[in-house]
Amino acid sequence: MRQARLAGRRDIRLRDDAPVPEIGPHDVLIRVGACTMCNRSDLAYYHYHGLRDHCATGCFGHEIAGTVHAVGDRVTRTAPGRRVFVRTPLTSGYAEFAAAREIAVGALPDDIPFERGAILQTLPLAVHATRGVRLGDRVAIVGQGPIGLMALQVARLRGAAEIAVADLDPWRLERSVLLGADRTVAVDASAGPDALLAALGGDFDVAVEAVGTPHTLAACMDLVRQNGLVVFLGTHHVDTHVTIDMVKWEKKGLRAHASAEPTDADRAAAMRVAERLVASLGDRLHLGDLLTGVYPLEDIQLAVDRLSASPTLYPAAEPGPHRTPPAETLKIAICPEPS
Repeated sequence: MRQARLAGRRDIRLRDDAPVPEIGPHDVLIRVGACTMCNRSDLAYYHYHGLRDHCATGCFGHEIAGTVHAVGDRVTRTAPGRRVFVRTPLTSGYAEFAAAREIAVGALPDDIPFERGAILQTLPLAVHATRGVRLGDRVAIVGQGPIGLMALQVARLRGAAEIAVADLDPWRLERSVLLGADRTVAVDASAGPDALLAALGGDFDVAVEAVGTPHTLAACMDLVRQNGLVVFLGTHHVDTHVTIDMVKWEKKGLRAHASAEPTDADRAAAMRVAERLVASLGDRLHLGDLLTGVYPLEDIQLAVDRLSASPTLYPAAEPGPHRTPPAETLKIAICPEPS
């Protein structure tokens, strides 16, 4: 099969003779229709492979939609021929076929194209991340990339009374308004947490950190009220060790949620909710507004280069050349087979 493989740091190899993944009794083999590029994980793996251990173990290409090709003999929730999206696969989706555990597979309606359906990988993640949002809560979301925008929609569905969002890019904030944000704040990359607090206001019930930097985490600690909830949604692949002010944390009595589902029970629960939302809302989840590019597999390097113009790919102590995210860019889909 055709496959794009991360062979080393900033080294993507294309091949036509890669083996089709083998599956076990609880697994599903998927003919990939599209795989969207993760603006954080995939890019961190690409730029830091060989420099950091976790960047050599993550799945490069994990946001998949396609058609079930084969199933293990103990699979009961899906069958060959069904359209699916995948939360976390066993093998890369930058290929004609990918393997995933049955628990990671969700049903994809017929009217959602694969290029958009692959974005739904972020939906169960957003469902689990926002589990602490209650009816009537005031919610702040720092970062309006694809996962921040999905969290915005799920927080609204959970009954948040007010959602205020912040980002470096005014164009992304325009998308936020379309997706239901009540207030938006364009922030300067050099501004500290105090500036964000002054612009957004404080006393939020929940603050969602959807970037993955020390700066944005510190801001979220300031944004919430006493006994407020801070949600770790951004992935800290670059600054993996983050210092926080424990005195402030204790004085405010803050609570914290991580976004990733730690157990199979959590993964199954989040996927069940995600499937129901997809079935009832479909493309009203604004997947079309999140998809900003489609590339064939042989042009995967162009997609990587486009997304790499991002300030979050550099450590906070060593800022790079980019002040804002790539222009008018959210999700990019890679299609392994010619359309």
